[in-house]
Amino acid sequence: MSENGISLWIRALKYVLQRDKDSISLLKQTASFLNIELLVLDHDSKVLWGDAEKEYSYSVDLVCDRLRLGVVKCSNASGSFLVDLIKTLLTKEFEKKRIGKEVLSLYREINMIYGLSEMISEKIDTASIAEIALQESSQIIGSTHGLFLMYDPDEDEVTKLASFGDNPNSERNIKDQNEVLKSLILKGNAAIVPENRIKDNLSIQHLKAVMYAPLKVKHRTLGMVILGHKEKKEFTAAELKLLTTIALQTAAAIESAHLYQKGLKEARDREEAIRVIHEVTQKFVPSEFIKSLGKAKITEISLGDLTEREVTVVFADIREFTTISEGLSPKDNFLFVNGFNNRMGPIVRKNEGFIMQYLGDGFMALFPKGPQSALNASVEMHKVLHEYNKERVLKKRLPVKIGVGMQNGNLIMGITGDSNRLDAAIISDTVNTAARIEGLSKHYGTSILLTKECKDKLTNQQAFNFRFLGPVQVKGKQKSIDLYECINGDDDSLFDHKLQTMSTFNDAMSYYFNKEFAMAAVAFQEIFKLNTMDQTSKLFLNKSAHLITQEIEDNWKGIELMNTK
Repeated sequence: MSENGISLWIRALKYVLQRDKDSISLLKQTASFLNIELLVLDHDSKVLWGDAEKEYSYSVDLVCDRLRLGVVKCSNASGSFLVDLIKTLLTKEFEKKRIGKEVLSLYREINMIYGLSEMISEKIDTASIAEIALQESSQIIGSTHGLFLMYDPDEDEVTKLASFGDNPNSERNIKDQNEVLKSLILKGNAAIVPENRIKDNLSIQHLKAVMYAPLKVKHRTLGMVILGHKEKKEFTAAELKLLTTIALQTAAAIESAHLYQKGLKEARDREEAIRVIHEVTQKFVPSEFIKSLGKAKITEISLGDLTEREVTVVFADIREFTTISEGLSPKDNFLFVNGFNNRMGPIVRKNEGFIMQYLGDGFMALFPKGPQSALNASVEMHKVLHEYNKERVLKKRLPVKIGVGMQNGNLIMGITGDSNRLDAAIISDTVNTAARIEGLSKHYGTSILLTKECKDKLTNQQAFNFRFLGPVQVKGKQKSIDLYECINGDDDSLFDHKLQTMSTFNDAMSYYFNKEFAMAAVAFQEIFKLNTMDQTSKLFLNKSAHLITQEIEDNWKGIELMNTK
């Protein structure tokens, strides 16, 4: 029996005789009924029950599963009934503990596999996936060496993708053993290598235990994962099964990474086609822009015409555009973008704005009459998309989501270029800031994000609902900007959730900026549990949880530093 099994029996014996109230009571009542004095000693002759000073006429070894756990002494031979009772109670307790240990072990394995899935799902390169798989499998199984091999059918060659453990000749060994390794990979079997085969194989002679599992996906085998130990160790069937499970998960992740890279190249090719089309459209100047310059017709404009205006700049971006475009041809890509613009453009114009520039997967719009019109348009764009997505779902297409960021301020609009090529241009820090705000909407997980300047200039703030997200310092800026999330563009269920938890969210933000991070984390977690689509609450939950363990400077004001565009 293993040391773990012996330990379980001993712990079970002590629990039955010293901690389990029901067992103790039953033994006492039985001993009293039979009028028997009882003494129980463990395998080290330590008293577990009874008085060692008394005289006992009957003695018997306490044996369970062929293991001597101790001695039971009784005042007469009738005590054999008590011995049987102790064995019965002990056996039941042992089974409970054994099952509990197995369940705990299974839970740890499941937890590890779940964690592995999360980690490799975030990676898109095969080398990183291989390294994580080796690291995680070695930690739970226990090994000193690991090797992750891939088979390239085009080159008919086995190559190393990742490894750990000292083996300076691994590259040469893999090359020399190419045919053997290829044969093992193509067979697609998992196995524990017998000791005699380890001794006969030069490439693994430095190890005392070896097992391997195939990287299978669908009806193909991509490679294999090998684990080894330099000390004497017997890999178990359960460990081999676990390695096989890890290998299957990893194979699926690698296959996804291959498809992603292939799709990414195709998407880049499509985006390049859209960029070319977009460059052609730059020759056309929006009529609203011409009117802003005080001109009635495009033929009236001249190089150098300019005007300074206070406007609200809005950037809108299609979320996960690459994912949507992966399955589309260049023509379908263009039609998709054109269909999107056909829906959004009229909304912008309806709210007295105009699209200054199309950006392939989004656009920049100007609203000369201020943020009230800009925010009305932003909310309406989201409402139209919600209805449009219902149609897309029926056609089994991916839903379309957008992120909107806006800023209000002065800018110069004018005509620049040369005598042979004119272009409409705007020059302003407001545009750069609005673009940064749209980018931050991804970081904060919001549909509409605006600055305090925009919010303060709204003519009817009561028409919207806001959540304050705190100050942020964007790249290239010395001063921080206060940000607000407008929740009116969210779908109905998420909007209702945010509206109902508004008070809790405000309290949580107050805790956060008052450095009461534990209280903030609790409040944000309460909100997030109610609706896991609330990504803003999740972000601040994670930030609060992280700051709990950090040393916070006295002048900390919670300003988010964003060093990327």
